[in-house]
Amino acid sequence: MTSPRLLRPAGSWLYWTVIALVVKGLFFGWFLTRTYYHDIDGFWGQSNGDMMTYIQPVESLLAHHGFQTDVRMPAYPGVYLAFRLFFKPAVACNLVILLQLIVSAISVYVLGLCARHLFQNERAFYWAYSIYLFSTFVSVFDGYFLTESLAASASVFFLYSWLRFESNPTRWLPAMAAGTWMAWSIFLKPAHAPLLAVPIAIWGLRWLQKRLTVKSLIRYSFLFLLPFVLADGAWMVRNYRSYRQVIPLLKSPWYPEGFWPANYFDLMAFCQSYGEDFSYWFPNAGIRWIQGWGNGNFLPPVRWYVKEDLGPPPNYVYTSKFTLDSITSVRNLCYRLGNGPVLDSVQRSAISAQIKEKMNRYTRSVREDNPLVYYVWAPLRYTGTFLHGTWGYTFLDDMVRSQWPRFLLRLYHYAFILIPGLIGLILLTRRGLRRDDRLLVIPLSFAYCLVVYVLVLRHPETRYLAPFYPFLVLSAVTTFLSIVRSRQSQNRTVTWPTSPL
Repeated sequence: MTSPRLLRPAGSWLYWTVIALVVKGLFFGWFLTRTYYHDIDGFWGQSNGDMMTYIQPVESLLAHHGFQTDVRMPAYPGVYLAFRLFFKPAVACNLVILLQLIVSAISVYVLGLCARHLFQNERAFYWAYSIYLFSTFVSVFDGYFLTESLAASASVFFLYSWLRFESNPTRWLPAMAAGTWMAWSIFLKPAHAPLLAVPIAIWGLRWLQKRLTVKSLIRYSFLFLLPFVLADGAWMVRNYRSYRQVIPLLKSPWYPEGFWPANYFDLMAFCQSYGEDFSYWFPNAGIRWIQGWGNGNFLPPVRWYVKEDLGPPPNYVYTSKFTLDSITSVRNLCYRLGNGPVLDSVQRSAISAQIKEKMNRYTRSVREDNPLVYYVWAPLRYTGTFLHGTWGYTFLDDMVRSQWPRFLLRLYHYAFILIPGLIGLILLTRRGLRRDDRLLVIPLSFAYCLVVYVLVLRHPETRYLAPFYPFLVLSAVTTFLSIVRSRQSQNRTVTWPTSPL
């Protein structure tokens, strides 16, 4: 199919990359004028609680104390280190987010190429390119010192490399490139490690269908896995030297308990039992009420332009083991613990022990006495908040005071990406099983995202969706292409009545 006459062909890589850089750059520049929290003086971007955990291991390394961290993989600190070797911390951080902007702009063009390769349709390029370019869901993170921007770009580059290998399996370099991008994604976000199984599962399906030999299956898998095996092998050696333990990824997936408010993990487990938000730094997080917070009471400089209406857990959560009065009692204890500087260490330990005992008992009660809430309603509720974008910054709730621009951004998300994307996942699964199994890489990757963050970890903070957002965009593209094909088919089948002359 030829491209629309008014648009340049998809092969004009410089033209499309420059446009993406200009559009993203304008948003990026505006975003930097709205940032309000900076861990380092002179940093242009937006900080959050994770920023220093990436920087401190590098500063420790430069001070000849080693790469001291239990909770971070080395990829993102490595990017910072590459600039920090030559510049001061603030300049190095600014160069990191500028790099994120450039890489993100390139990924917009590459995602368009992925759409063209997958759907064998020139118009798919323009759909994917345009939809992804004008969404803020990932672009917001270009200005954050976080892994989300580079992880989203890595997803796009992995898919492109894998599709190139699929088009000519005799070449080994694209397979290793795909494996390298996946390894990079894992070293940014270790929760992505099981994604290594997605391409292998597709090749395994071909083998079961006798469309791929065992020799080819082993060769493909070896080439794809080799970059991760080499990189993780080196990382495991480092971990063994540091801890005398075999640790493939991280020693601990969470910050030390002292990093969090008192009894945070006890309160978090209770919130997870019924699908409540436990990110207390976001507005309308249910844990804020339990902790004793009041509406709109955020510690400076945190700001949110969202109306807050905190309240106790809904009625369906309670069991015979606890009531509203029980939770209110815990709320009072949390408030006293967090606002009682006159308490001595013995008193604080006693109150903390009370909260822990009560929360653990109430959580166990929901799981055992109200399994429908724990095993069904909580995951459904988390799925809704995850896809809606409730837990995060993707729709500028902390940047734009007026409600209508934020409403338009959410409307764009629903109309052009989320709703058609969910429909597209079904279409891609059907077509992948029937005609082109390459298409399965999208629904399988997205399904993994939901299973891990919603069902297993029960930690669906919206930013964790960003690396999978390009897959949702491609799913939306297949829906729009299906609508166009359906209309064209209807137009071709229309027959006009002949004149009765």
